[in-house]
Amino acid sequence: MRKILSICLSIITLSLFSQNFVSTTAENKNVILEEFTGISCGFCPDGHAIAQTLNNANPNDVFLINIHTGSYANPQGPGTDFNTSFGAAISNLSGTCGYPAGTVNRIDFSSQGLNQTSSSGCVATTAMSRGNWTSATNQTLSESSYINVAAQATIDVTTRILTVIVETYYTGTVPQGVTNNINVALLQNNIPGPQSGAANYNPSGIIPGPWNPTYNHQHMLRHLLTGQWGEAIPVSSGFWTDTYTYTIPSNLNGVSFDLFNLEVLVFAAEGQENIITGDKASLSYNVPPGTNLIDMSASTSMAMPSSYCDNNITPKITVSNNSNMPIDTFEVSYVLNSNNPVTQSVYNSIPAGGNSTISFPAITVPSGTNNISYSVNTMNGSSYVDSISNNNLASSGEFNLLSNTPFSTTFTESFDNYTPGQAILNNGLIENPNNTNTYVVDNSVNSNVNWALGGYGNSPKSYRFRFYQGWNTNDQVTMLWEKVDFSNSSNNEMSFSYAHAVQNSWDNSKLQVLVSLDCGNSWNEASVLVGGNLSTVSGAVSGAHFYPQSTDWETHTVDLSDYDGESDVNIALRATYNGGNNLYIDDVNVSAQQISNTSNLENKFSIHPNPTRNQIIIEDGTFISVEVYDIYGKLVLNQKSNNRKININHFKSGVYHLNINTGKEIIIKKIIKIE
Repeated sequence: MRKILSICLSIITLSLFSQNFVSTTAENKNVILEEFTGISCGFCPDGHAIAQTLNNANPNDVFLINIHTGSYANPQGPGTDFNTSFGAAISNLSGTCGYPAGTVNRIDFSSQGLNQTSSSGCVATTAMSRGNWTSATNQTLSESSYINVAAQATIDVTTRILTVIVETYYTGTVPQGVTNNINVALLQNNIPGPQSGAANYNPSGIIPGPWNPTYNHQHMLRHLLTGQWGEAIPVSSGFWTDTYTYTIPSNLNGVSFDLFNLEVLVFAAEGQENIITGDKASLSYNVPPGTNLIDMSASTSMAMPSSYCDNNITPKITVSNNSNMPIDTFEVSYVLNSNNPVTQSVYNSIPAGGNSTISFPAITVPSGTNNISYSVNTMNGSSYVDSISNNNLASSGEFNLLSNTPFSTTFTESFDNYTPGQAILNNGLIENPNNTNTYVVDNSVNSNVNWALGGYGNSPKSYRFRFYQGWNTNDQVTMLWEKVDFSNSSNNEMSFSYAHAVQNSWDNSKLQVLVSLDCGNSWNEASVLVGGNLSTVSGAVSGAHFYPQSTDWETHTVDLSDYDGESDVNIALRATYNGGNNLYIDDVNVSAQQISNTSNLENKFSIHPNPTRNQIIIEDGTFISVEVYDIYGKLVLNQKSNNRKININHFKSGVYHLNINTGKEIIIKKIIKIE
């Protein structure tokens, strides 16, 4: 920022400056509504819609600033970091207790009970929940302002220099002891990006794009030309003006600055808080002679991987010329994940209204979650200036790949070495197409939870599918592990601990165990827990998040012996929401018995009668305990002795698995209970 001119004149000399554009007539306050938001905030689109309604109803009096900050604003990949260096301090000043939140002119409305509070005891200073914004706005608009502000802004499209002339005029008496600060904010509209909750609360904001969904972000704070809290201005009566400049960079945090989708707001505040009034600057553009304003847009026709194990990709970008003149020089580039950009200069002419597809050399993409972002730009030194740069980016969207090589013959996943909040598996992928809340938790997730959240309370962490609040019916998240090799084993099985509570008797969420032999092209269901069979607690838990106690856990064991001898086995857990409270997973274990050790042991045990009505008798062999599981993998009997008679008289008719523990091996036998 560079000051060019500063003038303070009295009312007597004001008439000499006929070019002044600030009003000299006493006016009521205008509203600056600062909304604290984030792309992972499921209710924030509702806040966007409420704020936009206020702006639409008062287009010359209510102005919006959307501030992306806090954990809900954490980036979700390239092109999604909407944070600024200013947002956190403004949010902290407001005492925000949760999202979405907003301030109206940074005024404390606590005397009217409008300020935000939370169940944890948080009481905001100026932040309010979205339901109170309208009341605070209407009240503020009815109050008189002792100062008027106005601004005119110009952008030079070749140098990218923004020049803002600010004027103020005092129409009333300044309160004693007050220091007034002028603030100049640069905002940007029509920024595409992800947004949780968009489909539920603001579907009109959804646009075509690489994210699911892609959301059109508006009024996003990008820079404060006057610094964090503005610059002091004289408090004497009369007219004041100053000029500020800012060279607009090509991007901020990898998000393009589109010169033709900017807006400038100016507002006067008493110190850091109590915004007196504000206004939107008129904005014009300086286009030097010889400059050609054009519009290029980017899309991609890249072929997506045919399977999780197809890691050979040919990046492609399609450039469309939306101008009324041909374009014959430009640059295209792509970025794989966060790697360095790969750029090509293009000298082929694209006619007005035409397009051209440019292919890059083929690349090998690593396993894990990937994204390829594309861009088209004018060349430095050319006569072209792209007047609509917010369509210069394209993305493949996230795609997941697995290794072609099995990483193990068995594996255990306890989540103990994960960071709370981590969503990605260390040896696999998380397929989360709707960006639902799912991640590793420990008891730091809630200050009222003072017990361990790992399986049976034996470890601090578990993986949580946060069904309660934020998931929609039929939303799915899949935990998909890298390949395992069963080629030299038998009696393979998977077990895991889980905890879940229903909210109502009709809740019907499910957890499936899936197996694939073709790297995820097709899946076989090995087991499923649904509704009441998935619940591990008696009764319902509603009105608050379910946090499992040590007694709320159960173990599910799945027979994978159908895949004995297979060398490329992918195993997945898929959670599908259809009502209910949170679901927790821990202590995942895929075990295999070596063929050479197991086959002889199996022959040492025989069971009869089978089928049976009352009991099973185990003949031969030595064992220390037996367990019986139903077809859902639920443990229904645990006999910690070598008693050879197993009473199943009270079981329902059906198929069960008898696990015989020898102390060295577990031998699995199928039994059938009949009436």
